[in-house]
Amino acid sequence: MPGTIERHLPYIVVVNFLVVAAVLLVLGKVATARPPKELPDRLQNAAEAVLDWFVDQARRIDPRGVRIIAPFLASLFLMILLSNLLAVLPVPLLRIPPTSYFSVPLGLALVAVVGALVISARVQGIGAGLRHLFWPNPLQLVSELSHALSLSLRLYGNIGGELIVAALVAQVVPYGIPLVVHALGLIPATIQPVVFTLLTANSLAIALHGRGTKRKAERSA
Repeated sequence: MPGTIERHLPYIVVVNFLVVAAVLLVLGKVATARPPKELPDRLQNAAEAVLDWFVDQARRIDPRGVRIIAPFLASLFLMILLSNLLAVLPVPLLRIPPTSYFSVPLGLALVAVVGALVISARVQGIGAGLRHLFWPNPLQLVSELSHALSLSLRLYGNIGGELIVAALVAQVVPYGIPLVVHALGLIPATIQPVVFTLLTANSLAIALHGRGTKRKAERSA
């Protein structure tokens, strides 16, 4: 990576993350600008299938909070997916995925953990939401922090690692092989958002219903 880009990498990452957020806002505005068709086309069928998956996950977690949980999970999934897919764009600065810079996965993981606690307090009440942090395990707060660290390291390790490998390969073999590495990088780029979302859903189910629902949430996923 050139020295100039490396010096300005934090700013590039922030700008790219804002670009992803802006694209999602525009797509959401366009998608909801007109009512769905009575005879849906392929694009609408695909969008409805994705939406149904998030709604189904939210309903499995807690039917009372579907209107809160489904958008929360969908937002995390889409932010991570589009951030990862920036790596395939043929634009020098824009092709740096925000998720390859550790502060972004860490921020997303903290949003996932804190968001789960906020949703738990919203659905069950503030008292029940706070009780999850100290009961039945007084060190549950430490567990939540370690969960955030685990989520961030998993995402960063897969996306950042692929970017580092592609850069090292490009220095040795500048043509052909880097394209193969980037193509293989699409696998973790699409799988990691799903993994992140399912683990967040599992954490949210535990926050709402306790440890007894962990295995049930894993089977549902």
